[in-house]
Amino acid sequence: MVSVLSGFLTIWAVVAVGWVLAHWRVLDASSQLILSKLSFFVGSPALLMTMMATADLKRIFAWNLLVSVLATVATGLLCLALLQWVLRDENGRPHTLGHRVIATFTSCYVNAGNMGLPIAAYVLGDITWIAPLLLVQVAALQPLGLAFLDIEAARRQGVAASRLKNVTLPLRNPMTVGVLLGLAINLLGWTIPPVANEPLTMLAGLAVPTMLVAFGVSLRLGPLPGRGPLFNETLVLSGLKLFVQPMLALILGRLFGLDQTTLLAVMVLAGLPTAQNVFSHAVRYQTSVVLARDVVFITSIASIPTIITMAVVVV
Repeated sequence: MVSVLSGFLTIWAVVAVGWVLAHWRVLDASSQLILSKLSFFVGSPALLMTMMATADLKRIFAWNLLVSVLATVATGLLCLALLQWVLRDENGRPHTLGHRVIATFTSCYVNAGNMGLPIAAYVLGDITWIAPLLLVQVAALQPLGLAFLDIEAARRQGVAASRLKNVTLPLRNPMTVGVLLGLAINLLGWTIPPVANEPLTMLAGLAVPTMLVAFGVSLRLGPLPGRGPLFNETLVLSGLKLFVQPMLALILGRLFGLDQTTLLAVMVLAGLPTAQNVFSHAVRYQTSVVLARDVVFITSIASIPTIITMAVVVV
């Protein structure tokens, strides 16, 4: 338990640095974007590649991955059911297809990058816990959701949706490429030569601090939630993400007989906040932008106490 709290204190100390620098106007929105890009395109792929190249694949591609996937899918299906029979738009009508995609993403698509990597590193003590879930989300869930968003956008514009764009989407995500390269090296029994491993390790050191400082900047500069027309729906979706998904992971983990360490890992991963790229997708398709922004903000703040509570329950 002490190590879990210590991990969170480390994370939030670095986040606080970003907040303070933004408050003092040392860093601004453009700085946040640069830091995020540096982590996304350079640091995180290098970190995931070097870690996956030496990871114990039998441990990370096991029942814990199935539990994580089942908890994600079950939460998404519950969200869709609520959107079908309970939740309505501000005029009392059923939501559009695009809104349902974004809302479902906010309820179960975890922030495996910006928050998942540092939490896996400092709370779980092993960055490779996040890699399989990252692969599933980027390779399967994201292309499926974007396909539906493309369909609706194409209908509005009267043009055909691009299937090739969605199929190749995973291969255009730097973190997925890093995971796949590291996985290939591991499966082939190779090792990264020192001439390449040393600069990769140095670049990997950029991943966590840059993303945490950028997150701190976003907390200081970002708009406050709760001002959108779908406040009740925002709370429901936040509840699904913060409580329902991790509780499903706990129940499924116990049913599958996971050990204490693995059970804590799947619960923590399920309790991660909604991914920030859900907001990016909402902006890109101009669908439910305020809803996505608010759920990302609320879960990013509230996920810390909920994850700590999970650690207390399991440890």
